[in-house]
Amino acid sequence: MERKVGQETVPMKTEFPKLLEPGKIGPWDMPNRIVMAPMGTLNADKDGFVTDRTLKFYTEQAKGRFGMIVVECTFIDELASKGEENSQTLTKNEQITGYARLASAIKDYGVKAILQLNHMGKQITLMDRPSWGPSTMNEIMGGVMPFPIRGMSKAEIKQCEKDFAKAAWRAKMAGFDGVQIHGSICHLIAMFCSPFYNHRTDEYGGSPENRVRFYKEIIEEVQKECGKDFPIIARLAGSEYSPDGLTLEEGIEQAKILEKTGVVCFHIVGGDYRNVRCINAQYDKRGDFIEIAKGFKEAGIKIPLILDGGFTTPDIAEKALEDGVCDYIGLGRPAIADPLWAVKLAEGRPEDIMPCIRCTRGCVGTMETFNAAVGLRCSVNPRCNMAGIREVNPITKVKRVGIVGGGPAGMEAARLLRERGHEVDLYEKRKLGGTMNEAAFALELKGDIKRLIDYYVVQMDKRGVNVIREEATAQTIIDKGYDAVIVATGADALPAKCKGSDAHGDKVTVLYDYATDTDAVDVGQTVMIVGGCFMNLEMALSLLKKGKNVIVSSRRGARMGLMELGDDNSSPQQQRLSILLGSYLRTGQLTLKLNHAFLEVTAEGAILRDNKSKAEEAVACDHVIMCRGYHGRPKLWEEIRAAIPETYLVGDATMRLRCNDKRVIHHAIEEAWGIANNI
Repeated sequence: MERKVGQETVPMKTEFPKLLEPGKIGPWDMPNRIVMAPMGTLNADKDGFVTDRTLKFYTEQAKGRFGMIVVECTFIDELASKGEENSQTLTKNEQITGYARLASAIKDYGVKAILQLNHMGKQITLMDRPSWGPSTMNEIMGGVMPFPIRGMSKAEIKQCEKDFAKAAWRAKMAGFDGVQIHGSICHLIAMFCSPFYNHRTDEYGGSPENRVRFYKEIIEEVQKECGKDFPIIARLAGSEYSPDGLTLEEGIEQAKILEKTGVVCFHIVGGDYRNVRCINAQYDKRGDFIEIAKGFKEAGIKIPLILDGGFTTPDIAEKALEDGVCDYIGLGRPAIADPLWAVKLAEGRPEDIMPCIRCTRGCVGTMETFNAAVGLRCSVNPRCNMAGIREVNPITKVKRVGIVGGGPAGMEAARLLRERGHEVDLYEKRKLGGTMNEAAFALELKGDIKRLIDYYVVQMDKRGVNVIREEATAQTIIDKGYDAVIVATGADALPAKCKGSDAHGDKVTVLYDYATDTDAVDVGQTVMIVGGCFMNLEMALSLLKKGKNVIVSSRRGARMGLMELGDDNSSPQQQRLSILLGSYLRTGQLTLKLNHAFLEVTAEGAILRDNKSKAEEAVACDHVIMCRGYHGRPKLWEEIRAAIPETYLVGDATMRLRCNDKRVIHHAIEEAWGIANNI
C-alpha cells in the first residue's frame, strides 16, 4: 500500500497480525509478540539504587503496552560486576523497596516485568575495580577501557554464581515476574562461553560444553535460591562473528545445554564489541541476527526465541515472525524512539511510529561516554528519559505560526505545534526533508534516514500542516502577519575552492553537491576524498561498495585502528564504520593518506604534503570530493525578527563554519521541539 502526500509517495503496510498475536512464554500469557529489550539509562544513584527518574522512564515505556519489558542491566556485586557509575545494582536487601516500586510501575499497565542481571567482566570502566574474565590476558580494546583482564579463581567463580542467585532472589521479592541472565556481547558470562577469551584448562574451559558450564551453574544456583518455578530468560550471542570467537555451531551446542536447565526462553543477539556488530548501526542490515535464530530453530531448539537486531520498522519484524525464525521481537532503540510503538500498531496507525534511525548517538553513544548527567537519550525523541521535565504544554491562545524550511527541525516544529493546536504554514521550495535527502545519498547505507523523512511527510499531511511550495522571503513572511515564526533554513556547504580549482574545476566537487545527485558527476574509477570527517567516510564507504577505488587524505593521524573520525569517537556507529572501511583497506581498494595536507588539484589528480617530512607528493586520481564545512543561513531570521519579535532560529541555520559532523539530527529535532513547545 502507498500513501500519496503532496508531491511524495510513501510506501505503507497497515496490518501486522503476527506482531499483535497473543503468545506464551513459560507461565506467562503474552498479549503480543513485542518485547522491550534492555537499554541502560544511567538513572540510578551512585549506590545503584532505583531513583524517581528510573520510575518515570519505565512508567512511560510501560504505557506503550509491550508484552514484556526487560529492565536494564543490573549488577550483582559491589566488587567487579558494576560497569559504570549510576548503573543499577541489586546487592543489598534495602534496595528491594525501590525495585518493588519499579516492578509495580511496569505491571500496572499489564506488562510483564523482567529484571536483567549481569556481570560486566572486561567491560568494566571503573578505575578502582578489577576487570574479570575466564583467563588472564591483555586485549588491545580490553573492554570499553583498555584494562588488562584477570582470570578468575574457582572460588571467585562460585561466589559469583551465588551473587547472581541472591540478586535474583531480591528481584523475586520485589515482585518481578522473572529475571534475565545476561550472557552476551563480551560481558563475563559471554567471555566464558567464547573461545577467544576462555583459555582455561579446567572444567570451565576447552570444549563448548565446558565453556558454558559457568552459565549453566548460575542458572542452577538461581533455581536453588528462587525455586524452579521462578522463570529465567537466558540472553546469549548465538555467534560472535569475530576471528576465534564463538561460532553459530558452538552457540547452538551451548543453547541446547542451557535449554535442559529449564530456562523459559532464549533472548538472542549476535556479534561482540570487537566488531561492534552487536550494536547494529545504520550500515548493518535490519534483522541482522535472523540467521542465528533460524539456525537455532533448525537445530531443534524448542523454547521460544526473542530476537533483537535492527527491527526498526514493523514490516521486517512481522516477516521474521511470519517466517517462523523467532517467536518474539526484541526492540531496544526503536522502543525509546517511540515508546508507543506497540500501541500505534494495535490502533492501526503504523505510519505514526517515529522510526529509530540507528545513529547510536543519543542512546549507546551516551552510555559509551558514561554521561550520567545526561543519561539515556534519543536523537529522534526529545522526550526520551525526560518524563516530568519535557511535557507537551497546553496552549492558552491559538497562534498562526510560519515555519521556513522543511528539514528535520522545521517538520518537527510543525508536527508539535499542530499537536498543541496552533495553525501552521510550512514553506519549502523543494522536497520535504531538507538536507536529510542528501544525508540519505546512499540508501544501502542510510535507508533509516529515508524512513525518517517518510514519517515526517506523513505527519505533515495527517496533522494538517499547510505546506507551501515556494521560497519564502522576509517580506512574504512579514506580510502574512504571523504571530510567531521559526526559521529552519539549514546550512550552505562551503564551496570547493582550493589551489587549482579555477583551472580544473571539473575535477573537484563539494560532497554536498555530489550527494545531491550522484549521477550528475562522473567521478571516474579512482576518487580522492579530502578530510576524515564522519560524512566523508560514509561517502567513501558508499563509493567502495560501488566498486570505486578510494583515497582518503586527512591532516590527522591514525586512531582506533583506522583513522580519526572527528570529535565524537565514542559513537558505536563510527566504530562500526571504521571496521567496515578496514576490510577495504586490507584489499587495497581503499588507500589512506594520513597526516597529509591537501594542497592542490591538478589535471592528473592532487598534490599532498606530508605533515612530518614536509615532502610533497603527486597522487593520481580521477576526481576529488571535499567537504570544507557548512555555514548557517541566519540572514532571513535577522530580517524577519525586526518586524516579528517572536522569531526563532533553529537547526543547522545556527551553524558557523562547522564541519558537518559537529551538529546532527539530534540537535535539530531537540531545538525545534523546545521552541515549538513554548510558543
